[in-house]
Amino acid sequence: LVPAVSVGLVGAVWMFAQSRGLIRVMVFAFALFTFLSIAAVWADVAAWLAFTGVTFSLIAWDLSHFGQRLQLVDATDHRRMERPHFRRLILVVGLASLGFIAATRIHIDLTFGAAALLSLLCIWGISALVYRLRSYE
Repeated sequence: LVPAVSVGLVGAVWMFAQSRGLIRVMVFAFALFTFLSIAAVWADVAAWLAFTGVTFSLIAWDLSHFGQRLQLVDATDHRRMERPHFRRLILVVGLASLGFIAATRIHIDLTFGAAALLSLLCIWGISALVYRLRSYE
């Protein structure tokens, strides 16, 4: 109960910081939620709960920064900018969810070199996807 209440309080502080426009607190809260999700995996909490925590904190972090960028543009452009951003966000979260499901369901024995090469290939692919998505903004 104590960890759950603590995480809820951190979320409340994040929402308060968002309403006040405190950017540094929001970045710290995102890092803290990520650390708490990693700690949850080490504490043998279900992996899907940790993944859900990181995913929702990433969505909150992205939407808070997107909201800040929307304040800098004309109000008539908001709707035109929101839909493509939400589509890209859904695409990224969907691909991450598929990757999580594949990682928890499929077990392959690899050597260290093959695992390192596969990791580099995945990092390159995600970087290329993010670069392309950002070029459309």
